[in-house]
Amino acid sequence: MLEKIGKFLYHTIFINIHAGDKELIVYIERKNTKGLVESEEKVFDTDTINDEMKKYINFFTKDTPYFYISFLDSSTSQGAAPTCEHIEISKFYDKALCKYGCYNNKWSYYTSKFDLDEIENDFSDLGLDFVFSPFIILANFFKDKIESHLAIFVLIQKDSISLSIFDTSELLYAQYICLKDEFETTDEFSIDSDDSDEITLEDVSEDSIDLDSIDIDDDLDVFGDIEDLDSIEEIDEFTDIEEDLEEESTSLNQSSHKNTMSESGELFDEDFQMFSLIQASIKTFYEDEKYNSKFVENIYIADSIGINGDLKNYLEEEMFLNVYVRQINLGVEISELAQSELK
Repeated sequence: MLEKIGKFLYHTIFINIHAGDKELIVYIERKNTKGLVESEEKVFDTDTINDEMKKYINFFTKDTPYFYISFLDSSTSQGAAPTCEHIEISKFYDKALCKYGCYNNKWSYYTSKFDLDEIENDFSDLGLDFVFSPFIILANFFKDKIESHLAIFVLIQKDSISLSIFDTSELLYAQYICLKDEFETTDEFSIDSDDSDEITLEDVSEDSIDLDSIDIDDDLDVFGDIEDLDSIEEIDEFTDIEEDLEEESTSLNQSSHKNTMSESGELFDEDFQMFSLIQASIKTFYEDEKYNSKFVENIYIADSIGINGDLKNYLEEEMFLNVYVRQINLGVEISELAQSELK
């Protein structure tokens, strides 16, 4: 009763934080008993909680005892597994090193104890109420599709890809991919500048999935309270350029997409790298015997960064997938999960 009176007198503040590429994004909602009063978002150019960020958050929380701070897990050692059975879990991750939760008693999501301790320590001055898995974000955001479809569901952030495959609410496979780590490992994408042989998309994708080898089977929980945790664009071809075309080609390259690979052979564009990582992950699903592999034709992408059309085209043209893209505001989604947890 007293809490209801208090919430009538005070606003409730939801502070929702997620990480980008060397930045932290804070999305804040102020609510009263009638609903949303205001919301705002601010990006901090830091990968750790600094004084400026603390001051910003304290401005919203200082006048009310009702505030909740949530964080979207960005730990590299996290994932999800298609089981909640204790005996089966060990096939996918080490229970002794991880904390995990179950979603509707169907599948589990996990992260390392060490990483969670680090997160809690980072928030020690502010306090932290909830840590949410990106796989829970996916399950909530695509709930309508997951319940009725066999499909791949992907959340794309600036620094990560969370990939899962569901068959009518049954999780078949999941992988968390840290893009920063993958992009820094560029040997397989690099090209010897002394090699004048033509390199095409088909050459790079020679390890792509052999569809003929696939056996086709015919046949809101969150981590919660911290204390309770237990058309495709062709890749530039690197052939010898005739002198009379060299100037024109150079001009075109300078005006092309900012991520496109240069003639010196530095890196493929980031969309192609993301495509390659998604392709490799799906290949693992098809080939690893511990997964209940089924042929998948559709992929749903939750886009939080504004990807261009190249990734969609790669997936359509190279993997023959039907691609559906939805824009997602991670701050809003985190806030919804926090509010659901309090009901």
